[in-house]
Amino acid sequence: MGRTGISIDDVRNDWQVLDGESFTMPDEVKLISHEKFTGDTEIKVEYVEPGKIARSFSKISILYWLFYAIRLFRLSDVKSVVIVNGGVTHLWIWCGLLNAFPIFGKRKLFCWDIFVEYILGTEKRLKFFPFVKITTQRKEKLARFILKQYGLNVVWSKKQVATHARHFNLPENHFIFLPFKANHSKRETYDIPMGNFIFAGGNGKRDYKCLIEAVRGTDIPVIISATDPAVRKTIEPLPNVIVVGAPEPAFAQLQAASRFVVIPMIYSGLKGGGEANFCNAMWHKKPVIAVDSMAAEDYVLDGETGFIIQPGDSKILKERIEQLWHDSDLCIAMGLTGRSHVANYFTHRMFINRLLRLAAQYGANIDA
Repeated sequence: MGRTGISIDDVRNDWQVLDGESFTMPDEVKLISHEKFTGDTEIKVEYVEPGKIARSFSKISILYWLFYAIRLFRLSDVKSVVIVNGGVTHLWIWCGLLNAFPIFGKRKLFCWDIFVEYILGTEKRLKFFPFVKITTQRKEKLARFILKQYGLNVVWSKKQVATHARHFNLPENHFIFLPFKANHSKRETYDIPMGNFIFAGGNGKRDYKCLIEAVRGTDIPVIISATDPAVRKTIEPLPNVIVVGAPEPAFAQLQAASRFVVIPMIYSGLKGGGEANFCNAMWHKKPVIAVDSMAAEDYVLDGETGFIIQPGDSKILKERIEQLWHDSDLCIAMGLTGRSHVANYFTHRMFINRLLRLAAQYGANIDA
């Protein structure tokens, strides 16, 4: 086996080339990660455990992840692709720094699920060095520096390629769009035929104020689930709104039991959000009303699997909610179309295979 037969540019033009049956894993590429990629996947990823040294610092997060990063580098080589989940912020930073100052040699770093937005914006002073202030500007510089060390950074919508490149003044080829997945597709949907409420859920960047305005004065029951108590406190109580903090699998059960799902997002200009929720709701055969302009268009078929509304437009949101609430046939039709759409493109298995194929192609790229 040699090259995969596709290039990174091919994927940039159409991510579906990663689904081709002709893909072959390059012999010279080794994939290594701190995560276990389980399930029915054709590509082997070597899982690296933290090791004894890292575990001895398990209560000191920053040191735990430093030694974990060192272990990843020591057990890999220049032909390896080190796959890092960007949501593990300390590990993401340490791997970037180790690549910038290559005492163990350079590695091909591949990041998926970039969470840069979540480390920006909060200014504070270090606990042990109170005279040092971590300003937003310093965080921006650090984030840009670390992003540069990763040859490829996966984002969840087409627009996010441009927004990340522009925000951090980096070439767009540092980023690539790969659609996310329906996490709930790892099991069959729940059969809970209630359908007597609409559902909204999630913590990050949710615009529940917009949703509250849309259902104010109606008799439409709404259940909102936010596991973060701080988020729940921001939701104005209404007679027809129930606010809960339902973890999985209760969250999935509420989605499956609802008539349809509303996902109201706040536009930040950098990172999207709600991608998994879009897919999960459709997996459960529910129409999706996505109040979003960053990622929804890459998942929701407007007018077919739900509706896409501009952020903050509570008037149009109310119209769409009332339209679906009073048209059960449309709800059923959109729900079935949405389920088929996810089954064809956005399942967990499909996502893992695409991600690992992309990482393998990145490793086979001579210029990577």
